[in-house]
Amino acid sequence: MSDVILQDDLTVFPHSKTVYRVQLTREHIQYGRTQGKPRERRILLADVVGCHCLRGRHVSDSAAYFCIYAYPFRKKVISGDWTRHRVCTTFRVKKTDDHDENHAQAEQWRIAVKCLLVGQSIGPQTALEAQLLPPSPRLLVLINPFGGQGKAQQIFRERVVAMLGESDIGFNMVVTERPGHAHDLMRDLDVSEWSGVVVVSGDGLIYEVINGLMDRPDWEEAIKIPIGLIPGGTGNALCCSVNYLLDEPFESADQVLHSTFVLCKSVVSGSSYPMDLVSVQTKSSRLFSFLHISWGFISDIDIGSEKYRYLGDARFIVGLVQRLFDLRKYPGHVSYLPVKGVDGRAMIHQVTEKRKQREKLKQSLPRPRSLSNQNGDRESLRSMALRPAQFTRSVSMMEGSRPRNLPPRSASVGQSYYSDLEPLTPGVDTAKEAALFNEQTDSGVPTTERMEANMANGRATGDDLHASDWRGDEVFSPHSQHGSGRPQHNHSNNSASNSQSGDSMDSAIDVSAMDLSADSPTQAHSHTLPNPDSQARRHGPVDSLLPPLGQPLPDGWVTLEGNFNLVMGLNVPYITTGFNMSPASQLDDGMMFLMYAMDTTRSEMSNISLKASQGRIGEVEQAGTGVVAVHAFRLEPEAGKGLITADGEVIEFGPLQAQVHPALARVLMWKPAEI
Repeated sequence: MSDVILQDDLTVFPHSKTVYRVQLTREHIQYGRTQGKPRERRILLADVVGCHCLRGRHVSDSAAYFCIYAYPFRKKVISGDWTRHRVCTTFRVKKTDDHDENHAQAEQWRIAVKCLLVGQSIGPQTALEAQLLPPSPRLLVLINPFGGQGKAQQIFRERVVAMLGESDIGFNMVVTERPGHAHDLMRDLDVSEWSGVVVVSGDGLIYEVINGLMDRPDWEEAIKIPIGLIPGGTGNALCCSVNYLLDEPFESADQVLHSTFVLCKSVVSGSSYPMDLVSVQTKSSRLFSFLHISWGFISDIDIGSEKYRYLGDARFIVGLVQRLFDLRKYPGHVSYLPVKGVDGRAMIHQVTEKRKQREKLKQSLPRPRSLSNQNGDRESLRSMALRPAQFTRSVSMMEGSRPRNLPPRSASVGQSYYSDLEPLTPGVDTAKEAALFNEQTDSGVPTTERMEANMANGRATGDDLHASDWRGDEVFSPHSQHGSGRPQHNHSNNSASNSQSGDSMDSAIDVSAMDLSADSPTQAHSHTLPNPDSQARRHGPVDSLLPPLGQPLPDGWVTLEGNFNLVMGLNVPYITTGFNMSPASQLDDGMMFLMYAMDTTRSEMSNISLKASQGRIGEVEQAGTGVVAVHAFRLEPEAGKGLITADGEVIEFGPLQAQVHPALARVLMWKPAEI
């Protein structure tokens, strides 16, 4: 049994009479009744994203509270699918009638839980002080308001912000205004000021981010900034692939919830994982791909279905049906450098079978008793959310970031402060104010009118939306390790200037200050990125396996010639939501899977598409098709027609060649389990 780090007899809100023996170990929080029928419950720290100290709103309440935010798995009754759901467990500490003493004990629990979440080594004898905790992480969030069905801002505001607040993750937000905006921003960004870059969009914005980071003299360091993923577009292939590799439900579950959980757990624990990038050389330029390079069938579907973008993921199904009725063939040559000792088709089939067995095992597991009932009936808690909140937040602040107009606290309770909200601030919507820190709701942190207005104007930042204590027009968020000297940004050109002092955080990202303002915010992102295709790239690793285009290939390469329906170099499992074309791909395996189909009929291509949508591409063994593990490949179209895409973005048509560069980029995720 793990060593018990903390132990105490506490009650669990809203029940104030039943006493529980609460124990904290390195793996979980366990609590059971001290009297009566024993009934132990566990909250796995692997499911926990954060812990906050709270205070009752009534002045007479001298108790202190700490809330554990967890997202455990739950098995659905009808479908049998496993999905995460939000569970908040609030423990009540009341040892004396002195609130400060009670809070000091609650703070010990908060610090201990946070230390374990960030991987800090603590034990029963560790002096639990706020100085043990690392600085609050700080993310740059990029949102493409034109991606997918145009709901990225709404997704972030309504679905993501709440969990970021629970995890004490600060952020600043930029709404992109034009094609290439994210590329330019990444090219000029001081990456040392951020814990990561989060993309709320489809794969197109990730493509801009990666190529912007690689288009810098310091690309070797810049590309190491980890990239976080929230699905906000139509494709979301990298996001699907990350969840697939981590065994997080994605296709049949809440995509945003699971992706946000992966993001928050990774940021809190400081986890990131390497990802291969593919260097792509065309006649006039060089770019970097992270998903796939495609010629023929898939490219035609992707670009041809752009006009159906309003359909969301269904646009690809419509495009697929159209292309099957107009199946095209493209003459050309495909050459590749195979990975020795790896049978691509057999490897994919083997991985697929192992995953099938794991899925059957998961489905056979019994449905556990939902932890959501541990504090009373779930519906009764939701009805309680309609009443004024019973808590206010006690937010841990880093040194030097104490907000204005709040008295200093005793050093014995650490760097924390209270907002009693008594009397309520005149002119503030008391219902929203009361709901802001109601830790029993499932809907997340509601925004104020000021926040909503800033969001609409593209000015909202982590300072507006960070779930820290809020009082009227004053919004505060914990300092990151970068102190108060961080850049101030704002999408609005006529925004009022804000104080730069250490206790003021009322500022938004000023994109214009970085000379990145757009000519017009009204045009949607196109598939052709202005950079880097407009000129030859100067930076990046040497493509040691590739001779110049047009030069003979060295020994060891294999060349295919014929009429191709489909050619794809796959770097990750998914090419879009619902299409797992390369189940055996890993983010850091140092190779691509080259898939091709030659002289196929409509029925054969329909079979390939069906198997791909089911993750069973390894079962396709018809003539003229192949799946090969490669280090590099060259594509030489003979006809002057067709589309070639990299990560869904149209690139220069003509001969190209590509090479895998292992572990160049990093993604905010933990290490996947081996299959």
